[in-house]
Amino acid sequence: MNNPMQMLNQIKQNPIQFLAQRGMDIPSNLNNPNDIIQHLMNSGKISQEQYNQAVKMAEQMGMKM
Repeated sequence: MNNPMQMLNQIKQNPIQFLAQRGMDIPSNLNNPNDIIQHLMNSGKISQEQYNQAVKMAEQMGMKM
């Protein structure tokens, strides 16, 4: 498994590919991070709780969400 910084870099470089590799197919017309998150939540791929945890982790790493 990649370390968190490698994963973060992969997400930044190509979020759709990163998510697709993890079984989360994202429509190619979605390229805005907020639209991708909304799609994942609407499709049941992630829950509000999972999203909140991810935001908290990002904030702890000094990222603005």
